[in-house]
Amino acid sequence: MKNMPKKRCLITGCSGFFGSHLLRHALMNTDWEIVCIVSWKHKGTPERLEGALKDLDENRVTIIRHDLEAPFTEQTKKRIGKIDYILNIASNSHVDRSIEDPRPFVIGNVELVLTMLEFAREVKPKLFLQFSTDEVYGPAPKGIDYKEGSPIKPSNPYSGSKAAQEAIAFSYWRTYDVPVIITNTMNLIGQTQDAEKYPAKLIRKIYNGEIVTIHGKPDDIG
Repeated sequence: MKNMPKKRCLITGCSGFFGSHLLRHALMNTDWEIVCIVSWKHKGTPERLEGALKDLDENRVTIIRHDLEAPFTEQTKKRIGKIDYILNIASNSHVDRSIEDPRPFVIGNVELVLTMLEFAREVKPKLFLQFSTDEVYGPAPKGIDYKEGSPIKPSNPYSGSKAAQEAIAFSYWRTYDVPVIITNTMNLIGQTQDAEKYPAKLIRKIYNGEIVTIHGKPDDIG
């Protein structure tokens, strides 16, 4: 057992808010070798990555710079090597930005999931975990809890792009047997969250005594 090779995991979005926390969790709770794909083009920061690696075994981590909106080159694939698990977290994820400029936002999210699924089709991991959002289902009426398989009714370009990612991932499972699991995660909050996100924005505005704008409908108040 001691001579068995360690599992190798590829995590996208490692320099983002959630991805950096997941990277640290994986380092603390597994003996995996981890490949991190970062671009520095979007919301990822070196500081988050440095914080995730602090006081841990950095020798188990390989950081590769690549913009996932483009396919991997053959050289990059060789650098990544054999992969057992793919955790696909990377995505544009801010509703307001998706509304202000939807085309690059949606195209970027679709292109990155295609890059990762095409890579998975080639390397055949044991698991492809696609991190999605509960927002693909749209607003839930009072008393209604959406279940897996509920109708997809996105309310904005962000949730529409995540719904597209889910549909493409599902199609790769059915067509190419990529072992896809999709999560529909609700809102997250924690250290190093980007200031554009609502919880972080709310805390900052309250701290500074500023007016807080809340979007909703009269029926939402209860």
